Amino acid sequence: MTSCTNRQQHLTVDGVGFNDAEGFNHADSVMSVIGDERDNPRLLAVIDSFEQAGELSLAKAIFYRTITYNMMGQNRTSLRLYSKLSHINVKDLATQSDLLAYLYSYNNYVRVLCEMKRYDRALREANAADRKLKTIGYDSFTAHHDIAQIIGECQLYLGQSELAAKSFRQSQNGVHTRLAKRHDPLDYRECQKTMNAIVRAYIQTGRYAEAVPYVAVQDSLFAAADAHPQRDSVFIDEMKADINYSKAVLAQAQGRTEDAQRAFSAYQSTKTAQQLGSIIASSEYLLLTHRYDEAARNYEQLDHFLKEGGYKADFENFALFMIPKFRANLLAGRRDSALRVAMVVAQYYDSAHVRQRRIDSDLLTTFYDTEGKERQIAEQRAELSQQRLLTVAIVLVIFVLFFIIYTMQRRKAYRKLNATNRQLMLANERAEESSRMKTKFIQQISHEVRTPLNVLSGFSQVLADSAYDIDHEEVQTISHKIVESSDRITKLIGKMLDLSVVYSNSDLECKDLVTPADVAQQAVKDSGIRQAEHLEFLLQLSPETEGQSIITHRRSAVKVLSLLLDNAIKFTHPLVFKNRKPDNQLAHVVLNVNVTGEQVAFVVEDTGIGVPPEQAENIFAEFVQLDEYYDGTGIGLPIARSLARKMGGDVTLDTAYTGGARFVMWLPMQSVQRVGSVVHSSLR
Repeated sequence: MTSCTNRQQHLTVDGVGFNDAEGFNHADSVMSVIGDERDNPRLLAVIDSFEQAGELSLAKAIFYRTITYNMMGQNRTSLRLYSKLSHINVKDLATQSDLLAYLYSYNNYVRVLCEMKRYDRALREANAADRKLKTIGYDSFTAHHDIAQIIGECQLYLGQSELAAKSFRQSQNGVHTRLAKRHDPLDYRECQKTMNAIVRAYIQTGRYAEAVPYVAVQDSLFAAADAHPQRDSVFIDEMKADINYSKAVLAQAQGRTEDAQRAFSAYQSTKTAQQLGSIIASSEYLLLTHRYDEAARNYEQLDHFLKEGGYKADFENFALFMIPKFRANLLAGRRDSALRVAMVVAQYYDSAHVRQRRIDSDLLTTFYDTEGKERQIAEQRAELSQQRLLTVAIVLVIFVLFFIIYTMQRRKAYRKLNATNRQLMLANERAEESSRMKTKFIQQISHEVRTPLNVLSGFSQVLADSAYDIDHEEVQTISHKIVESSDRITKLIGKMLDLSVVYSNSDLECKDLVTPADVAQQAVKDSGIRQAEHLEFLLQLSPETEGQSIITHRRSAVKVLSLLLDNAIKFTHPLVFKNRKPDNQLAHVVLNVNVTGEQVAFVVEDTGIGVPPEQAENIFAEFVQLDEYYDGTGIGLPIARSLARKMGGDVTLDTAYTGGARFVMWLPMQSVQRVGSVVHSSLR
């Protein structure tokens, strides 16, 4: 947007330039000039002025405002504005530039949702826009290379790897379609950015081999742009930076250290790499290669970067910038800097606590509002009674015929009133239950977040206080506790995302071909149970599992089993044995995997405190904790059971086992086949 006056066709959709389109007017030119000056507050004021004067359509006003807020790092503000897109009837878009503004707004809307990890919503909005645009003859919104890439990224993070691969191929086809129509330097740059986003998505999900072909596509686009008669040196530099940085991260992840260093050196040789945003972003690679001092030096400029970009202290920016900065300083041995970041964490928690009080106040207001509604119901009943008495008096005066008519009407009124009362009582009960669930949820999450944040705050004060004489061993212990608390917060956020998947109406597509042993071993690795020092762990695979494979949803199956192992780690810890005398023997946890009858079973058996038989079903309800002696949100087991049932299986507690607790994850037998037969079936 900010360079419309400097480059032709800066904003393009399928090769059509925004400033070449019908409907580009004086207002667009003025805002382009102000955008070049990076004066965002003035730009917002000018947009308001032009819209009030009728020189900007609603589609353009939404487009310019959201672009401005996104440049200021205020994604949440943009989200509220994007909701107004649903009020626009695409058939009322008067000019081509209005259509392009609508397209770009929806494009950015879906991208922001993806960046904020709201993948389900991003997919819904993309498909909704596609349906609307097809009504006016637009070929396919989701076939555009940019949107197809975002859809594929959402599908990849939701575990739908096959659908993601299909969307990424569609994105590549969209690139070829665009370049067949137009091949200006900007077209090459935009297409390369799309391919780079695919590479980064595959790297983030650990699918390194699948990223390699798209790196090759980027190289070919770069070569074509570099050889273009109207070669744009700025675009070339940006493309070189993108490609080499992705190559560096990919090579490092694959263990090709020398290749990674060469690619990173090539990245650093670009002008793009010297920009403040790029310097901050490159810390990802430095942390990956254990160059903590360099990463810490880069993060010295983070405050200036956040202030310049107008970023707000929300969960997304907190996780994106502050946690990596804290780890970089801590691992680099910069205790003072790590302390300052920890203090920011504590301050952020304080502001979250204030918001919590506001939520409690809102809940109290809801309670009083419920009482007011009950009073209104009572008043309505009193008014109805008065009307009935008046009607009876009139009926007694007039003829018997009218009395009969009144009696019939009275019966109908009673039936209607009773139905209304039942509906009101049911609605009131649901409102009270919802209020209780919200309050309990808020209390659980507040407690779970407060504990690790107290650890971060306490240890940071110890590190900062010069009165304490701390040796190297103690510093390492404290550092370990701080990193452990940071990971705990990250895992809590992950559980919340899993809970949102559980509550969604979408089904899990069981198309992943894995062996029971693979599921068990990956779950053991994710849970970290082998590193638990207070217990002994044993994995037992029955002979029946050899040569077997499971066609299921791999990510969810691993997640369920990992949650059960996490549960075993927690409830075999010595601290939970309140009524037992500790002894010198370690607790035991065994994971048995076997195929029995029509099902395959993953059995997690521990020697912990166990579960009373009468609580066997209650523990699978949200936010239920049988004992407040230990930490937890009470959502692990509900998530495990819900995901298992979405896969056609179940999670149960074996109440016959009295040596601790025994949880069983079942998968249906129809999902289990011989490896050979599965491969043969897929070849046919």
